[in-house]
Amino acid sequence: MRSARRISASALVVCLAVGLAGWAAETRTVVINEVELNPNGFDRDAEWVEILNVGTASVDLAGWSLTYNYPEEGAVVIAPESLVLRPGQRTVFVYSGLRLRNEESFLLRLLDAAGAVLEEVGPFQDDYDDAMTWQRIPDGGDPLLPIWLLRTGTKNAPNK
Repeated sequence: MRSARRISASALVVCLAVGLAGWAAETRTVVINEVELNPNGFDRDAEWVEILNVGTASVDLAGWSLTYNYPEEGAVVIAPESLVLRPGQRTVFVYSGLRLRNEESFLLRLLDAAGAVLEEVGPFQDDYDDAMTWQRIPDGGDPLLPIWLLRTGTKNAPNK
């Protein structure tokens, strides 16, 4: 009787884990995949965020926005008009005319056209003017275990 309960409990845990993984994978469609906070040289117009469609359907980013934090906090529209990302496709958004705060940790948010927060990542900090970017590892990430590492940038290409 005791071993039957263990099998049942184990089966429940496996089913729950598979169910949660399936749910998380289905709800994740577009993710922030890489962030350049502090490039070589002057930061204005050189900081960027890579966005990746990890879902199974195309997504239109029209009206979606990303937050920024310097000189004040706000959000800027990624695509005022239609910008469709096919499954597996990525796009790079450059913060034109803005800078991100490098020396203080901050959270970055991806918002849909209605202003709902779809994802919040970080906190990020980068004190060095170099080619290092914050990257989701593995590329696209694991929905249940998000890992971010500071590595040599892979702008508009898979993270390594």
